Amino acid sequence: MQASLTYKLCTLIVGLGMGIGVVRLTASAKTTVKIAFIGPLTGSNSAHGLGGRNSAELAVKLHNADPKSKYDFSLINLDDECKPNVGVQVATKAATDNSIMAVIPHYCSSVAIATVDVYRRFGTPTVIWAAVLPEIIYGQKTIEMHRVSATLVNQNKVAAQFLTGPQKYKRWVSIYDTTDYGKYV
Repeated sequence: MQASLTYKLCTLIVGLGMGIGVVRLTASAKTTVKIAFIGPLTGSNSAHGLGGRNSAELAVKLHNADPKSKYDFSLINLDDECKPNVGVQVATKAATDNSIMAVIPHYCSSVAIATVDVYRRFGTPTVIWAAVLPEIIYGQKTIEMHRVSATLVNQNKVAAQFLTGPQKYKRWVSIYDTTDYGKYV
């Protein structure tokens, strides 16, 4: 399912790129469309980042194997380490590389919120693959950024309905997260 979602994400990104005129067709050969994947490929959240990267690579491989596809995708993998300062650096690297048509960025919300201005400044089409902080997209005046994952609001609503509905819990404990992620939430 993850690969299917990532495949659809890649297709959406190509459509976004065509919509803003950054992808040009050639007469006979397939055009290669470079897409940057940004996530935590090292560090404590690397299991999630590597899983996301592997799904994106599988989606690209499946897409490129389809003889009916108009484009070949090429995935450029960048490591944000789940750190906002590193995320801004790699987001800037991807956004300023004219050969990269779109970006699939960020697992960590603290990194994604730190990079909004980079993508907006350079007009880089992005589709957030995992970061759930609502403010990354909502409340921002940006047409470049989109998301495929639900926000915290959506996830917490479902969790609350599950706990109070079928589980019939009347009380529970909430633990405050003091990491960068918790500071933004």
